[in-house]
Amino acid sequence: MKLIAAALVLAAGPALADCPPPAQMQDAARAWMDGERLPDPGVATVEDAACAYAPFRAALESEMGAPVGWKVGFTSKPAQERFGVTAPVAGALFAPMILQDGAEVSLTGSRSPFYEADLIVTVRDAAINEATSREQVAAALSDVRPFIELPDMALAEGVKPTGPIMASYGVIPWRGVIGQGVAMTDLADPVADLAALTVDLKAEGAEPVQGKGEMLLGHPLDVVLWLIGHGGARLEPGQVISLGSLSPLVEARPGVTVTADYQVGGKPMTVTARLVD
Repeated sequence: MKLIAAALVLAAGPALADCPPPAQMQDAARAWMDGERLPDPGVATVEDAACAYAPFRAALESEMGAPVGWKVGFTSKPAQERFGVTAPVAGALFAPMILQDGAEVSLTGSRSPFYEADLIVTVRDAAINEATSREQVAAALSDVRPFIELPDMALAEGVKPTGPIMASYGVIPWRGVIGQGVAMTDLADPVADLAALTVDLKAEGAEPVQGKGEMLLGHPLDVVLWLIGHGGARLEPGQVISLGSLSPLVEARPGVTVTADYQVGGKPMTVTARLVD
């Protein structure tokens, strides 16, 4: 997919005040792919972050190909409060970032990795771009899938992870493990069933935690509606959308197996990731 200059960040409002030089952001992207930490881009607003992210994403795309989907972050109130924002932020997902159920995820090359329960939906029909209701969104999706996301909080030492800084780097996706899902057509009422979705996240040495679908902007499908209205890109069939955190971030350590068990419309979904050196 061709790059969209505005990038996937909160809808732009006032004129940009401080957009970092494109070369600076491209150099940061290349260094990040080589295992280095990300510097403070020098942005103070999400509008500036949109400008910063465009060349950063362009450098990633030159190495990893066109995006296969989108990550939407800050979709829960606790996350928004933690990072000082009042609305979601989005960034591109690339094929090398997504692994299959049961994968061994090497933490080599990460800097400050974490894991969390997330949720994926897959676009079935380009009509989703005209959707204005939850029902229309559900009708244009093919399935819902379990997802353990492993973000890497790879900021340089001393850089505080604010919303604008995170947005400048597309919410810093790194790896994620995706499992087999449930088709939307197999749900009796996709809108109600997704609202009632639950997940239990379990790992050795950590307390199990439970998440609910309502944690994602009040309803998982509202995240897609936000992306359609504010994301800045046209969604294409086959693309995936990571809808956000259904659990707290937990520090990722090698030697741990993480399992997320979901229930949606009375149907189970499970995904497992094995964290290794």
